[in-house]
Amino acid sequence: MLWKVMGDRIPDKIAADNAVLAAGGTVFHAGVLSDEPESPGRRTVGLDAAPTFDLTAVVSRETVAAAMLDEAEEPRFPGTVALPLAG
Repeated sequence: MLWKVMGDRIPDKIAADNAVLAAGGTVFHAGVLSDEPESPGRRTVGLDAAPTFDLTAVVSRETVAAAMLDEAEEPRFPGTVALPLAG
């Protein structure tokens, strides 16, 4: 599905992710985004604790933004990929 949506931009996404990771930054991967408010039960996990891939999973933009701010203030996933989850 990603190839259908992003097509020839996938290599650029991979290169950008690798540059951030190599610099010790955190890359966030989020599922389908919604305009709902921040999830009160939100949490952020690393890939090793990621739930099974689910195309119906939705996370709000506010939840993703809050997870990114948390990571900027207190890094828990430096140099890795993190997943913000609605909870």
